[in-house]
Amino acid sequence: MVATHFSNAEKEEMKRQFLENGFIKQQILSKEEIESLREDYEKVLSTNKNSGDAAKHGSSLQHLGDKLGDFGKESKHYYFHILTSPGTEILHRAYYHSKILEIVECLLGEKLIINNASMLAANPGTYYNLGWHRDVIQIPQNEIRDELFCTQRHHNSCQINLPLYDEDFLQVVPASHNRPNTSGEDTAFAGTKHYAPLNADMPGAHKVFIEAGSALFYNNNIIHRGYCEKMENPRRTLHMGFHSATRKPTWHFYLLNPNNVKEDDIKRLDPTLQNMMSDYLECYKEYPEMSATWQPGWDGNP
Repeated sequence: MVATHFSNAEKEEMKRQFLENGFIKQQILSKEEIESLREDYEKVLSTNKNSGDAAKHGSSLQHLGDKLGDFGKESKHYYFHILTSPGTEILHRAYYHSKILEIVECLLGEKLIINNASMLAANPGTYYNLGWHRDVIQIPQNEIRDELFCTQRHHNSCQINLPLYDEDFLQVVPASHNRPNTSGEDTAFAGTKHYAPLNADMPGAHKVFIEAGSALFYNNNIIHRGYCEKMENPRRTLHMGFHSATRKPTWHFYLLNPNNVKEDDIKRLDPTLQNMMSDYLECYKEYPEMSATWQPGWDGNP
């Protein structure tokens, strides 16, 4: 059980909004925590580089697995996975912040397992355009069924963006997590069930403004995208995902490859993250086949 910051009534309302709209926003960090994490974020990145690159780089250059030392070589949006990256420990406290864990327990249940801890980073002036999608890229398109997006199917996953500077890059279609695409959305996706064409006109799109230190908790089955024509502030966002071990995992659970987790990686972690990482590895042993998670009948789901 994690620390208590919210009343039962507040948690009930958060869960109601999360289930209904597919996302909620909540203030997490104090001003002192924001400043401290900003300073530590800059220590982790190589911020002394200036590429002189003014070209627009789209989603094809957003890589999972870039080397932290390469930050700034190109004017683009970077995505770094950090649980297995030595030198990032000074940021880890954000990923087990007691407010975050309390909210995710409220949304998903107890016995939380972290499956994603990443850094989203870009410098002012960067262009960012990620096509509209649901997070179903792991699933072959011919196996993506409408039943994956319905109120009867339990979605054991919560994704979180925690920016250290104000940002409005994330756009969503509220409540789309619990239903298949409308005809207008199918038109925008232009025949694909993965990424829509860049700059597709998505009906019902809603831009989400997230203040520095606030976190957006969202069901990543929701139709969403990242977009910014030109960043005014640096992007320094802590990105994370959780599951609850009280239910079977979804396909999002498998973002972390256990083959890449070494004993030394676990030893570097805070005890809270060590426990969640160990629980992740145990859960992976119990459920090794990601392809089972989108089949009918998985965890009682349609």
